[in-house]
Amino acid sequence: MTWLREIDRWFIDSILPYRPRHLEYAARLAGNRAEADDIVQDAYTRLIALSDWQRLENPHAFAMRTIHNIAVERFRKADVVRIRQAAHLDWLDPADDSPSPERALVARRELEQVAVALDDLPERCREVVKLRRIEGHSPGEIAEKLGISVSTVEKHLAKGLRLLTERLAAAQLIRESEPLIPWTRLKKDRTGS
Repeated sequence: MTWLREIDRWFIDSILPYRPRHLEYAARLAGNRAEADDIVQDAYTRLIALSDWQRLENPHAFAMRTIHNIAVERFRKADVVRIRQAAHLDWLDPADDSPSPERALVARRELEQVAVALDDLPERCREVVKLRRIEGHSPGEIAEKLGISVSTVEKHLAKGLRLLTERLAAAQLIRESEPLIPWTRLKKDRTGS
C-alpha cells in the first residue's frame, strides 16, 4: 500500500485499534450513540490534520483528550443538556492528567520489562522490531537498510512481536502470582516488633 502517507499509517496503527474505546467513552460523555459517532469522527478529523503528530508520545491518550474536549465544546454550545451528561463531563473541568506516583512506578517497571524482553530477542528480530515499532521505518526501508527482502522483514517482525508478547505475558503472570505483603506486617517487620 504505497499510496498511504506516514500519517495514515500512524493513524491506522496508533489510533484506529482504540476505536471501540473511543466510541464507548464518547457515548458516556454524550449520552447517546449517534452523538458519540459524531464526536469520534470530529476527533479523528482533528487528529489526521495534525502537523506534529509524530511528536505525540501517547496517541491514544491524546485522542481521548480530544474526544473529551469536543464533548465539552458541544456541551457548552447545547441549548438543552441532561444532568447525567454534565456529571460525565466532570463539570467541564478535567481532572489532573498526570499519573499518580504509584502509576508512574508501575509504568516505569513495565517499560523496564519491555526493554529487557526486547534485548532478549534474537538479534535480527530485535533490529527489525526496533526499526519498525520504535523508529517508525517502513518494511521497505528496513529491507533496504538490512539488505533483506520485505517478506523476511515481515517474518522477523511477526516473530519478534510474538516473542515479545509471550515474554511480557509471562512476566505479567509472575507479577500477579507474587504475594502482596500487608502494610501492617511490613511496618512491624521494620520496627522489629
